[in-house]
Amino acid sequence: MTTALTPALALDYVRELSADVMAGVVLDARGDLLAGPEALAEPARALLATAPEATELHGATSRGGAYAARDDRHAIVVAAGRFALTRVTLHDLRTALAALGGESVEIRRAEAAPLAVVEALLAAAQDPFRRHRAI
Repeated sequence: MTTALTPALALDYVRELSADVMAGVVLDARGDLLAGPEALAEPARALLATAPEATELHGATSRGGAYAARDDRHAIVVAAGRFALTRVTLHDLRTALAALGGESVEIRRAEAAPLAVVEALLAAAQDPFRRHRAI
């Protein structure tokens, strides 16, 4: 597959697929922010650091969920409302990753994210979400 999306368009694509996605970021393989709010970058890096070998991560609280997928070039991390469906959201993230032009990887390991990391990501997503809704 050729590169069809920029990192910003990949985030827009994921948001269009799910009304439950509140905010997200695209990071490069080193963890540098390519798209999305700066406030979400550090919690996203923390989430990815909990399972460095995992290609997918997810976790949920009563407030919502955190979802991540990565390949050899990019990682997409999103915060979603509590009604997001895990398998669908992760599928959408994998599809967006493929459109970014990274090498397709099979799911090596899907991991459950620690509750504290999920809460931090959700808290960081709340402020950008409120601003977005106010527009």
